Amino acid sequence: MKSATHTSVRSARDALRDVAHDAAPHEARGLWNRGFFSLLLTQFFEAASDNIIKGVLTFAVAVGAPWETVFGKGGNGVVGVAFTLPFILLSAFGGRIADRSSKSRITIILKAISLAVAALTAFEFARGSAWGALAALVAFAIVSAFFGPVKYGMIAELVAPSQLARANGIVNMATNVAVICGLLVAGIVAFEWKSGFVDGLPSGTSAWLPGIAMAIAVVLGFLTCLTLPRLKPQNPTLPVDLNPFSTYVTTLRFMAKGPLFAVAAAWTFFYFVAAVVLSILPDYSAFLRVTDQETSLLMAGLAVSIGLGCVVAAYLDTPARRPRFVPIGAGALALGFTALGVAPNEFLPTLVLLSATGLAAGFYIIPLQSMLQALAPDDARGRVLGTANGLSFVLGAVGSGLFLGLKHLDVPSNRIFAVLGILCAAVSLIAVRWLFRRAATAGPATREHSLQV
Repeated sequence: MKSATHTSVRSARDALRDVAHDAAPHEARGLWNRGFFSLLLTQFFEAASDNIIKGVLTFAVAVGAPWETVFGKGGNGVVGVAFTLPFILLSAFGGRIADRSSKSRITIILKAISLAVAALTAFEFARGSAWGALAALVAFAIVSAFFGPVKYGMIAELVAPSQLARANGIVNMATNVAVICGLLVAGIVAFEWKSGFVDGLPSGTSAWLPGIAMAIAVVLGFLTCLTLPRLKPQNPTLPVDLNPFSTYVTTLRFMAKGPLFAVAAAWTFFYFVAAVVLSILPDYSAFLRVTDQETSLLMAGLAVSIGLGCVVAAYLDTPARRPRFVPIGAGALALGFTALGVAPNEFLPTLVLLSATGLAAGFYIIPLQSMLQALAPDDARGRVLGTANGLSFVLGAVGSGLFLGLKHLDVPSNRIFAVLGILCAAVSLIAVRWLFRRAATAGPATREHSLQV
């Protein structure tokens, strides 16, 4: 076995194999162990609760809704920014905490805090306070920002390296299902909550429905996390740095020394694409001349197909295939988005193309997510994943900005899909070039396995 401090980086495939060999003592852990199953359920209820509160608040500030004028024109934008900022500011800092503490213990603490935030949510929605509900959303986003690097870092501690891709595929599939469930619950709850308004304020039992829905999801998430095994801290002597940006800087410098930075950049690009797609699809009610419910079916079809693609890619994954899946996935995304950009304005062809593109997305995101976890050193995995998670939200904001910019240039929403197709084709070519350069490198550099403070 090669030294844990210096590993020759001859290619992305060799690096992944080295990491897998370093972690060989953990091979005995199967995929469906108690710890992974507990994390899977905890993440499911986390994703569901996030989308319930965000969804209800989004419906509450929409055009014609009770809180339409509270945040001014474009209230949904305020909700989106309020939810995103904690992830950008705190993800890397959360990764530092994850590295120096037991990830299972942090999870229990975060879930306990979520119980209090759920109570705040119930109270603020019931009394009709838009600003109070927004504060509850921000509080949930803060908890989720800390939980992000914990959950993804924990996967590598709960399953064997050979099961890493499958674990990621299953978690991503469960997350997509949870998002759909959360949004469906949010729509039902928001309708009942708005219907109960009397003289500008919620009334009756319906006033408490947002809080009840949140409480159910949060309590279940708390109970499932209690069965996590005790995990030891990976870097207990790591000092706490309260400056959230310094962790970004030091971690990015470390990642730039090896393939981690390129992998993280490709991974965050997916969230750029996702932000643009999620901005496009609401316009399809008018573009396709269909109801909002049918447009919701398009979103649901995309989410389910991404989840299925993640699972299929995970079960086809091997360390040798993993890097090759990336340009294939990006190329398939390019074809799918280009086809959507020129497709007729009909519901069924759009649904089919979205679903096919979603399947391709799984082959892009799962190998990259697995490489991030496998290449990150044990004692720095939290910071690496936290930094990547924070950057994914930055790229998501850039994607939203691109959509707005193209709309101001009067580019039709369906043509923006074609723009995404061009960008994905470029990423596919870059990934192919990166792989060839890696394969041609005859071990001149080393990848350090220790990130200094």
